[in-house]
Amino acid sequence: MAIFGITTRYVWFAVPLTGFFIGKYLDDQETLRMTNFRDKSKLYGGRVKEGEPPSWP
Repeated sequence: MAIFGITTRYVWFAVPLTGFFIGKYLDDQETLRMTNFRDKSKLYGGRVKEGEPPSWP
């Protein structure tokens, strides 16, 4: 049965794809948030000189 032309074939394709993109968005937001703490840890920070690139992108 198709509701508005959407069949189960499309649902089996769209649901995992939507989950992937939501997960990718959340992961990108978490990476962006973590860049605020880059090289500031007392344990792993080390000594970064002025103008030197960060330890991780």
